[in-house]
Order: sequence, then structure tokens, then C-alpha cells
Amino acid sequence: MKIRISMILAASLLGVFISGCERPKMTGMEPPAQGPVAVNLEEVKTADLAATLEATGQTQAFNTVQIYSRVAGYLQKRNYTEGSRVSQGDTLFTIDPSDLINARDSAKASLMQAEANSENAKAVLARVKPLAEANAASKQELDTALANERSAAAAVASAKAALSQAELNLSYTKIKAPVSGFVDRAKVDLGTYITAGASGLLTTVYQTDPMYVNFSFSENQRLFFQNAIASGKLIVPKDGKYEVELTLGDKSVLNKTGNINFTAPFFDTATGTMSYRAVFKNDDSKLSPGQFVRVKVKGMQWKNTVFVSQAAVLTSDKGKFVYVQEKNNTVSARPIQIGEWVGKNVVVAGGLNAGEKIVVDGLAKLKPGASIIPSPAK
Repeated sequence: MKIRISMILAASLLGVFISGCERPKMTGMEPPAQGPVAVNLEEVKTADLAATLEATGQTQAFNTVQIYSRVAGYLQKRNYTEGSRVSQGDTLFTIDPSDLINARDSAKASLMQAEANSENAKAVLARVKPLAEANAASKQELDTALANERSAAAAVASAKAALSQAELNLSYTKIKAPVSGFVDRAKVDLGTYITAGASGLLTTVYQTDPMYVNFSFSENQRLFFQNAIASGKLIVPKDGKYEVELTLGDKSVLNKTGNINFTAPFFDTATGTMSYRAVFKNDDSKLSPGQFVRVKVKGMQWKNTVFVSQAAVLTSDKGKFVYVQEKNNTVSARPIQIGEWVGKNVVVAGGLNAGEKIVVDGLAKLKPGASIIPSPAK
């Protein structure tokens, strides 16, 4: 029995030894040997390129006028359709004028009485004056007559001013649109007693022609362009008038351009940006307050600047880089500093020189030091 067990154990060990000496089988999953990679090359060039600054902007009404009543009274009527367009001078609300009509009529009566008193005072003065000259009336009587006449004239002036104010107050019962534009919904229901002043907002009128567009650039963007201008690489309009183009939410380009009419005098410390504002004609109402747009500021030019195709630019954790052809048909990863994107190209602010060749296709197969089979870019 011991002999049989020993034989089985020996056979097992022999099997293990033989299997250990066998060559491992190929599974078909091993990576193939890496050879030269076929790539397309592009020569780095310089040219004069149109420069464009891009930012996200938001539209703002040219005027946003909050409507309040200038007199107290019951709101009698709303004269407009909420959300509609109104013209300057259109009546928006009517306040019950009854009390103010009475006030006007009372002011008229007071004026009539003051005018009558003034006429009487003039008549008395006219009688006393010649008597005083003939010493038939005392100087005190003359002074009294003169004082009464002047007092009566002042009362007439005061009564006229009171009547003018009463008529003005009565006109305020018709609350009119101060500008043309679109009017918001009413904030107060009919029949509500409203007070004069800013205690009760009635509605808001938005003047949308022209239209403002607010946008901003970061401190880094601004400094980059300032340095480019100072070095002569970036040429700006001599008159300082930049053309502003808008791209709407549906990717369509607005059929008119605008101009920058405001630049903030300082950076916003909360956002680190400098604010700008452009103004656009909007007679066709294609722009509405509050919508987001893509802003392109044009009118500048890069002078004799280095540029490459966007397709060649890659990103690593250290920044932007491109693969550059070396003399022995290998590639190296070259860090670059980029400026703005211009169409399908990108301005290179540093890291490349004109005449060098970079890879624009087959990038996914490359690593620094890889051999390549170069072909000109299509």
C-alpha cells in the first residue's frame, strides 16, 4: 500500500515539473510592437490676423422706469394691456379725479376773490393818491392804501399758483408713460387707494430701443491684451471704436452691430473682472431685457503673429502643449502659451517659432520621443 501511494505522489510531482517547464501560451491580447506612427505635419506660420475678444453678455433695457402715482386717490382704471408696447405719453392708469376736481374749482374761486380784492385795493389807492398830493388826505392813509394794494396783488399771485398746482394735480390723475417701451403687469388692483410717492409701485416700463448689453473680461484677459498692444503685436482702432457682434441663443448672429459706450473705471473685486457695456439699435425688438448672448468685440488685428491649427493643441495637467517634429523624425512635447482662438486657428503667445513643424493628426498614438512617418497636413 505504501508503494502505491509513493508511485502516485511521484507521478504528481513529475506532472508539476513537466508543466512548469512548458512555454506559456499566447492569448492574442498582448499589445503589438510599437513602430513609427504615420502623422500629418503643419508648418508654424506668422500672419496678420483679425483679433476678436469673446465673452458672455446679458441684455439690459436702455431705461427701466418704475411708475408711481404723484397724487393720492382710488385707482379707477388700467388703460393698457399688460406686457404690451406703449408709446411715450400713453395713459397707463387713471385715478379717481373727483376730489382733485373740487380742489381745482376751489382754487379758481379763491383766485376770483383775490382778483376782486385787488381791483378794490387799486381803486382805493387811485382815490387816495391825488388827495394826499393835495394835502386832503394824510400820508398814513396813502401808505395804508399802497400796502393794501400790494397785499391784494400778492394774494392774486398766490391764488394763481394754488390754481396752477390744483390743475397740475388733476392732470396727475392720468398716469402716463414717460418713455416708449414694453410695460409690465400692474402691481395694484383696481379700486385700491394709493398714496403719492414711492410707497406703492404701479408698474414698470422698459425702454428697449436702444438696448444695452453688459459683459466683462477677466483681469488676465485684459492684461494679456494690454501687453500685446504695448508690444505692437496687437493693433487697435485709431478712433477707439470697436465693433461689437452678438450671437443669440439659437446660434444666429444679430443683423446689426453695436458700439462700446461704457468701460468700468475699476475691477470688480468680487469677480476679478472689468465690466463693459455696448449699445445696440433694437427697433425690430429682436433683443429683450435679461437674455444671454455671446459677445464678440472686433476691430483689432494681430500683427505678424505666430498661429497654429486648433487641432494641434493638446492639454495636460501642466497646461497647453503641441508635438513638435525633431530632426531624427521623432516628436517632443512642447509647452506653449496660447492667446485667443481665431476661427480654426489659435494665436501662440510663446513657445513656438515660425518654420517649426507640429503634428496635427494622429495625436492619440503619440508620446514624447515617438518615431513618426510625416506627411504634409491636408
